Amino acid sequence: MRMLILLAAVLGLAGCARTLEIAIAQPVVESPPATGAPTAGAVSIDITPPPGMPMGGYSVLANKGLGFRTRLKARIVYLNDGRQNSVALVQTDLTAASLLLHHKVAEAVARTTHLKPGHIAITASHSHSAPANFFDNDFYNKHTSSGAGLDARFLEFTVQRIAQGILEAYENRRPARVATGRKDIYGYNRNRSLSSYVLNQNVEGVAPDDPQAVFRAVNPSLYMVRVDVRDDRGRYKPLAAFSGFSVHATALTPPVTVYNADLFAYAQKDLEWAIQRKYDTPWAVVHALTAGTQGDMAPALPDRGDNTFGNFPVNWREARELGQGIGREAVSLFEALGDTLTADITVTSAVREINIREHNVAEGVTLCRDAAVGNPVAAGAYERRAPWLAAVPFLKGGNATARRWWFFKNGCQGNKRHLLFSFLQPLAEPKDRFPQTVMFQLIRINDTVILPLPFEVTAESGRRVATRVKREFEEHGDSGVEHVWVAGNANGYFGYTTTPEEYFRQNYEGGHTLYGRYSTPYLTAQLGLLTRDFLVRPGVQELTPAWTYRLRANTFYPEDLAGTGLRRVMRQPTPVRADASSQEDYIAFRWKDVGPGEIRFHQPLSCVEVKINDQWVLMSSNGEPIHDDGYDLEVRYLGDLGNAMGKYELRWYNPVPGGEYRFRIEPRGEQPPLVSRAFLYRGFAGGRAPKSALAFASPQ
Repeated sequence: MRMLILLAAVLGLAGCARTLEIAIAQPVVESPPATGAPTAGAVSIDITPPPGMPMGGYSVLANKGLGFRTRLKARIVYLNDGRQNSVALVQTDLTAASLLLHHKVAEAVARTTHLKPGHIAITASHSHSAPANFFDNDFYNKHTSSGAGLDARFLEFTVQRIAQGILEAYENRRPARVATGRKDIYGYNRNRSLSSYVLNQNVEGVAPDDPQAVFRAVNPSLYMVRVDVRDDRGRYKPLAAFSGFSVHATALTPPVTVYNADLFAYAQKDLEWAIQRKYDTPWAVVHALTAGTQGDMAPALPDRGDNTFGNFPVNWREARELGQGIGREAVSLFEALGDTLTADITVTSAVREINIREHNVAEGVTLCRDAAVGNPVAAGAYERRAPWLAAVPFLKGGNATARRWWFFKNGCQGNKRHLLFSFLQPLAEPKDRFPQTVMFQLIRINDTVILPLPFEVTAESGRRVATRVKREFEEHGDSGVEHVWVAGNANGYFGYTTTPEEYFRQNYEGGHTLYGRYSTPYLTAQLGLLTRDFLVRPGVQELTPAWTYRLRANTFYPEDLAGTGLRRVMRQPTPVRADASSQEDYIAFRWKDVGPGEIRFHQPLSCVEVKINDQWVLMSSNGEPIHDDGYDLEVRYLGDLGNAMGKYELRWYNPVPGGEYRFRIEPRGEQPPLVSRAFLYRGFAGGRAPKSALAFASPQ
């Protein structure tokens, strides 16, 4: 009985919520005029929400975001080939995209941009430190984060920000050139589910007991579309890159309490800063790096064993080192593509929405009509096990007791043991609350085909999908496709898809393959059919008849109340020594400010200024500006002070000794700028005590 109660808590049997109905008008769009000249635009839009939103990825064990370190972004790359074809490639630092989000964005931008729904792809880096309560189904709105229900205000905030970004990219478009390519890089991801991977019939030469096998059984491909545009003097300079790499954004461990983009933030920012400095671009460079087939691809950090995630600290340094390594590889690929830039651009796309419960057969492959959650989902994935639950043998993925062996194992769900038993699970989670509509999409840019899919796709599943799509092109007589890659967690979220062989093992990835062991063959068939139809009639746009959603709703987004107090300093800069939790030295500054609803985390808020020649200027270190859109400044909300005012702390991690500095807080509403006292930072070298590491430069 205790176990039944525990599982009921995991599935969330109790609780009620209001229901919200959302109807979205399907846009009727005319093609853009033919100009004969390709154009492009790109922009990075901040989507960091206010404090208080539940963070997705670790379910009920995740925290609410109390602040941010490395902001959450939506990076948009708009392309038009000059022949009435255009696409908007959107990368977000979210746990996953959402079909509801996609449709509302498409509705918002269609009239101005001439973009049809199938021309827009919304992908994700899969950060586990970003809000997730904006899905098109009750199941993932309930179980992805620690708060259940759709948050309509967060949804509208995200829609408005992404739509604004697409509109800005469209309005700022310039004559363009593109280049596409791939580079295989190793040492940045590893296979966290090797015991499943080696079961694939086509996998040879991978020994499960070889400690290096996890680094070879990976998808090593870094894909990229480079975009350059013409400046006002007629010179072409870099504008953007849309990239894909297969790695989970889980370098940071679950105790983290601030929004962040995980290792992706460093890989994105390093390319943006490096390319903008080198080419002196008059615009901000955009690196939209999205997750590929990362279903079984963990970050290549030290393997700490199959521990629960409360057993080791948040590893910011390791995330940074790994992300910057990927960033260096991305810069190298970006530079190499410079020699192949061309103004001869072809942009085409196709889309087909399918309710996979109603249409569950494709090319003789039958998908389960009903979704089911496997036992391993409760215990979590390797290295990120849930405390206590992982100690139960039949809940731990890969354990022999976690899968069926004798009875009821020949159906579409195979040998999956259903969490809470197959007869009780539908009572906890009715089948119509799971995601049902898949947006199958194909986007071609010259010799590259991108396949956005709303799944966490394992490396081998992705290979099989890509191989089928490329074969369709070849059999049609089109030998011009060189690269085919899957962008996972895109345009929605359905959990995982594994190969039938991997599914048999019932590791976490197989347990979280909701629609059964033939999921990857079914997806492969559907994308093969879409490709075949696209080759006969380019521009396929087949959408479900109506976009209407009925979802259980909740509210986490803070109310927009105007603070009635005044800003003031609460504690002047104070040095803090690194410990097991922070891992890094930092200087802390506290102040009183407007409350969560007015603080506007998506707008510039704080920076470090340094005094040079009696002038205060923005601090920069090794090419990194020290403001809150970089790596080393963190803003935390510490609590309510009444009258819609709150307490905040700014932390400067890895401060640079030797200068005279001050913190600056930008205006908010009627609140004027706020600056700290100037201080001299000497560092902690030589065992210097914290109190002597910092001295104020002038009397208070």
